[in-house]
Amino acid sequence: MKCLLDSCSRYARRFAVVCLLLVGMPLQAGSAEFDSGESRFTILANGLEIPYRVFALFLLPGENLELRAGIRLELEADAGLARETTSGWNWLAPAQVGHYPIVLRHGRQSMRLEIFVMRPASDIEDEWLGDYRIGEYARKPFKGLATYRPPRGFIEVSPEMRRLQVSPHFTLGQFLCKQASGWPKYLVLRPELLIKLEQLLALVNRKGIRTDSFVVMSGFRTPWYNRSIGNRTTSSRHLYGGAADIYIDVAPKDGVMDDLNGDGRLDKGDANYLYDIVNEGWKGKARWAALTGGLASYRATAAHGPFVHIDARGYRARWGR
Repeated sequence: MKCLLDSCSRYARRFAVVCLLLVGMPLQAGSAEFDSGESRFTILANGLEIPYRVFALFLLPGENLELRAGIRLELEADAGLARETTSGWNWLAPAQVGHYPIVLRHGRQSMRLEIFVMRPASDIEDEWLGDYRIGEYARKPFKGLATYRPPRGFIEVSPEMRRLQVSPHFTLGQFLCKQASGWPKYLVLRPELLIKLEQLLALVNRKGIRTDSFVVMSGFRTPWYNRSIGNRTTSSRHLYGGAADIYIDVAPKDGVMDDLNGDGRLDKGDANYLYDIVNEGWKGKARWAALTGGLASYRATAAHGPFVHIDARGYRARWGR
């Protein structure tokens, strides 16, 4: 009975949307309540444009972070070495692995950068980083692309760090590899993927699908874990922290994709519906050309429901639709 009521309520909401459109009333489904998390100012962090009030960046010990903006910014940091320049700030990361927040202020507006100083990849010994098995990366980058070079470092994650925001609507724990292990665990996460996910989340809300986040079914995978689940490819973007398999689970929240297309079934048609929104909505986004990547639709199996694959590999790829 509950499932029937939930289904009826979803159809009722869609009927109400149609009625509003017919009478010419302004419709702001989703976008009226959704907060994109964008800041009043934008910065360039080592050349990457960041428009969000909270965002994560990943550095090696002692690495320089160059922060540039067209406005005067104040910087607050409890660690590292900060030096103001004529165009912004330079911040030198501490030598110790860890989490080091930076706050940038412009008047009453602020931006919080969650800086993670990574453990260098050079610390890997015989496929292991401490007690965490990484496996082995391909020696030659796929198609010679820089985005397929082995990671320079790995984010060290303790249990209490899982809830840390890495962008307005995503947390560090959402992207952890699912391999069984103790703590700390290690993670690779590309900021380009976070920006793309945030942009797509805003897009689906503008399309009337109200959700505060995507469920990340699969984020980072170590090469060892990827092989253990039967994936032999060495070029999966999951291995490089640049891909996420996602779905929308809001009404009802039951661990599978919602009935997005309203046909009363939970199947690949709903993954296709999300795929089409993303595919059409991403066209013409010249501002985010650097986030170009893969998009795919997948059907349900005995292990999982339907989902959509997103990545920022640097070139366009489509499959599964």
